[in-house]
Amino acid sequence: MEAPKLPSFIKQNSHRRFEFKPRYYNERKERLDEIKKKYEGVNPSKAITETMREKMQMKWREERKSSARNSNFRLVAIIGVLFLLTYLMLTY
Repeated sequence: MEAPKLPSFIKQNSHRRFEFKPRYYNERKERLDEIKKKYEGVNPSKAITETMREKMQMKWREERKSSARNSNFRLVAIIGVLFLLTYLMLTY
């Protein structure tokens, strides 16, 4: 038989839980790990076509990002030139 617990005014702190938050996340590595897990023990010819498809998709994404950067840079350059021309026209 256990003695009843008395109410206490002093609360004991519970232990802190460990939470690991990584500072670096490699999206490409995660994607490749998922693909490896997905195709373990699968027909090699089918896996090759799927990996080729994944490579093509990654390349298209990278090209889309680089084209967006180039167009943004071009836009900033054009705005800068127009601003400079307007300034020169108004000062003379």
